[in-house]
Amino acid sequence: MQLSLDAPDTILVWLYSLIDSFFTQTELPFYTERFSNNKRPYFTDAELFTTALFPILMGYTEKKLGYRYLRRHYHSWFRALPVYEVWNRRLNREPEALHYVYNLILQHLAPTYRIQEFVIDTLPVVVCQAQHSAHSRAAQPFVTKGYCKAKKKYYTGAKIELLAGFRDDGLPIPGGYMVATARDHDLTIAKETMPDISGIKIFGDKAYVDRQFQLDLFAQYTELIVPRKKKRNGPPLGLFDQAYNSVLSSKRQPIESLVAWINNKTRVEDASKVRSVNGLFSTIALKMIAALLILLLNF
Repeated sequence: MQLSLDAPDTILVWLYSLIDSFFTQTELPFYTERFSNNKRPYFTDAELFTTALFPILMGYTEKKLGYRYLRRHYHSWFRALPVYEVWNRRLNREPEALHYVYNLILQHLAPTYRIQEFVIDTLPVVVCQAQHSAHSRAAQPFVTKGYCKAKKKYYTGAKIELLAGFRDDGLPIPGGYMVATARDHDLTIAKETMPDISGIKIFGDKAYVDRQFQLDLFAQYTELIVPRKKKRNGPPLGLFDQAYNSVLSSKRQPIESLVAWINNKTRVEDASKVRSVNGLFSTIALKMIAALLILLLNF
């Protein structure tokens, strides 16, 4: 399926229809169920999720700017749209529901053929720069200080571990993702998320070099392929090992392109406006859903 950004009204109708079908045909309502007098609000949860995702698809990656875009151009479509503070507060209560929507989109829209080869990587989510971290209380106590080796900088925030499947005709398809605090090592995150994966081949970088972990995955018929690493105080790598690492690096190039593409489209690495843990998780989920939709629908 292909939609055009030149027809935003068509995209909005399609998106609402998709989200509404999830509420009527899946277990999504259980994730948003509320036990209060306002358990059936005039502004429905399907409208809430649609109005949060649509502006990101249109290029408004900051929540407040996206909300203003809706008020300016689509107020007649959403007569019950609440004020920004209420709208944002309701979104921040639904990180688990939004993550479930991400998985539903994978199930319903991602290619149905079985992908055998995957690549794994992490990307930083910066809540505040390192020089301001001493007095920052945003998204505490979850966010911590960490170091991004790819960008060669310290930051305070979180990180996203992303597993993506190779395909021949474009960028890899994002699969499952997990949000962890910035100080967690990539290998530690992988050990928590990958034991149930079986029957595939995964390409990782030097952060995933761990003999025992590779053996544990191999017992699940999963092959984790990582670079050859020079031993501390040991001799330099031989020509064969250097060539092997070069081939593996080229094999991993698509995930690096995918990470850069996701950040370019959604600014997922910038969470400087986030103030709460739930706000951090819901913001990341919204941007990951939007990136997945843009990729799958070839916007």
